[in-house]
Amino acid sequence: MSSFSKRGSPELESTLRRMVVVFRILGLIWMLLLVATTLAVDPPPRLWIVWASVGLAVVWTALTWSVATAKPKFMASWGWFALDTIAMLAIGAASVASGATELFHGGLPLSYVFTGALLGGLPGSLIAAVLLAVEQFAVHVIADLGAVRAAGSVIFFVVGAIVGWTFDKLRDYDLARQAAQEELAREQAATVLHEERAALADRLHDSVLQTLHAIRMGADDPGQSRYLARRQERELRRNIEEWRSEYRDSFRASLLAVRDEVEDTHRVEIEAVIRDDAQINPSLAAAVEAAREAMANAAKHSGSPNITLYSEFANGDAHIHVRDSGSGFIDEAQKSRVHERLAKRVESVGGLVEIDTATASGTEVKITVGK
Repeated sequence: MSSFSKRGSPELESTLRRMVVVFRILGLIWMLLLVATTLAVDPPPRLWIVWASVGLAVVWTALTWSVATAKPKFMASWGWFALDTIAMLAIGAASVASGATELFHGGLPLSYVFTGALLGGLPGSLIAAVLLAVEQFAVHVIADLGAVRAAGSVIFFVVGAIVGWTFDKLRDYDLARQAAQEELAREQAATVLHEERAALADRLHDSVLQTLHAIRMGADDPGQSRYLARRQERELRRNIEEWRSEYRDSFRASLLAVRDEVEDTHRVEIEAVIRDDAQINPSLAAAVEAAREAMANAAKHSGSPNITLYSEFANGDAHIHVRDSGSGFIDEAQKSRVHERLAKRVESVGGLVEIDTATASGTEVKITVGK
């Protein structure tokens, strides 16, 4: 990667642009002090050039700040470098053009090497240094300021080398840091993947293989074998839902978990259809607990071999239905007590519970909460 295409992180590039702006502001202050001294001690014959150069310096410094803020990518382009070249060389030649006996541009043109460094590191700053050195050498000769002072133009190469090397090193360190972070992220991702695979293997070993072994050992007990097979089927389905879900704490997985718990406790089968999923929140958690109690009631008291669990989201609410085909309630008092217990589960989250029942037609519990 060449220095002209090398770029660090957005944070680093922003810092480098601020360095360019800060040094330009310092150069402007230096120039304004020298101009004030020149006008007080030995005013040049063409004052309009002095004021024009001061105006250009102020406007260009403000424009540098504006470009760094509004168009940061342009500031590190050849287009801005060319414009900056014209402005800085014009300011650097203004002293001779005005007829001044001393140069009053100060360190403002020196900030141009920072523009070169922002563009292309060390090569960019050295290009800027060469252009400045050639112009300033010519200015010293034309103004008859002496060969010794003209030789002082070498300072541009010294500053350019230091600034360009610094910009290159900062970018190299930043790119190395980014590469190290990316490698660390890849290693962490690989570690997480390995841990997930290991967890999956452990889960399969602890559930599927052990269940199959239990079924084989108890093959002479059809009821127990059916129960074990059913339990294993449920667990696999629940695990699949957890792995497929985009949510860390899945509503669907939570509802299936309490279904499985009721089945294991009461040795019943509850068919579940859960159409939608979401991240568990207090409202959905309360609905799951109410559904747990509704399924437990159906398993204990309905005497029905057919219990179903259905859930969907509609109109911004979660709806859970627990149905059985059992004998229903003994009387309205019993129905009222069950309704009160279920309603308490969801009343704190603004939920509603309805119970529909008829003699010999079973019972349906409807739980509604905002999702």
